[in-house]
Amino acid sequence: MLLSITVATYNVQDFVRESIESILNQSFRDFELICIDDGSKDNTVKILKEFEEKDSRVRVISKSINQGLAVARNESLALAKGKYVAFFDGDDIYDCTLFEKVIQKAEEENSDMVLWDYVTFYKAEEIEKKQKEYSLLNDISSLDKIALLQRPAFTWVKLLKVEKVRSIGIHFPDGYTRQDIPVHWHLIIELDKISILPERLSYYRQQPEATTSKKDTKLFHLAYVTDIVKEYLLNSKLYNTYKDEFLRQQLNLLFGMYDNVDYQYKKEALQIVRSRLNNDQLDYIYSNKPIREQARCFYLSLNGNFFAKIKLKLWYISRFIYRFIKKL
Repeated sequence: MLLSITVATYNVQDFVRESIESILNQSFRDFELICIDDGSKDNTVKILKEFEEKDSRVRVISKSINQGLAVARNESLALAKGKYVAFFDGDDIYDCTLFEKVIQKAEEENSDMVLWDYVTFYKAEEIEKKQKEYSLLNDISSLDKIALLQRPAFTWVKLLKVEKVRSIGIHFPDGYTRQDIPVHWHLIIELDKISILPERLSYYRQQPEATTSKKDTKLFHLAYVTDIVKEYLLNSKLYNTYKDEFLRQQLNLLFGMYDNVDYQYKKEALQIVRSRLNNDQLDYIYSNKPIREQARCFYLSLNGNFFAKIKLKLWYISRFIYRFIKKL
């Protein structure tokens, strides 16, 4: 078998049928579909079972308790029988030519990984127009590790050679959201045969109930998964090689965590940020290396810079006014 497709689901009854249909209706058909449901309380499993009964390519594994997306991803990788594997989510949609195009690219270039692009959408009618937009993947060399690290870490825009990713010990960290961030770093750094397909072939559904839309303490996982990245870099003796890019991403993510978390968790979020500000981070901030301007003001204000505090306050006010007007 050439391809294993794995889909993780949790309470996505409103979207999973459309998602699975977009997979089963692919122009390339030589694949297995492993669906791991992570303890859904709605009709997700019932819908998946309907597909399993009708299509021999479908295998459904239903868990009685919720263990998290990382566990499902790791189990999927262990179960995959194909030469290649892709990890998908049960609420997104996939272009009907996706499998055919990425398999062709992987086989032609003997790839360990193929990366492609995506669109975000709220309503399906948005997809066709967005799909035609220029892909920044056109401007990236597959040999440019830094540029590849700067791409979104999403697992569902990657085709992976099973034997290779198993050999380098890919593991999604259990218990965390954003668990694809350390895996993204591991894959980009470790794999040499990376191919790029600059087409928007995954359609990323935006929904307020998604885990990544929550404003609760799960946002703190952004700090924890970047800790895992740092540990990997240190253990691999690659920290100095990728230090600037790591610090850029870490500082932006920590600010984003603090900025987006609900007010009741701000104090705890600030403690998490402060505990990760050491000489490396401060040297990076004061050296004017690339970082979001709002993030720089945030960190400078924490260090007592009066003008940074004023600038950050004005930015918050202007953002509030913009959002208020937009709601009118």
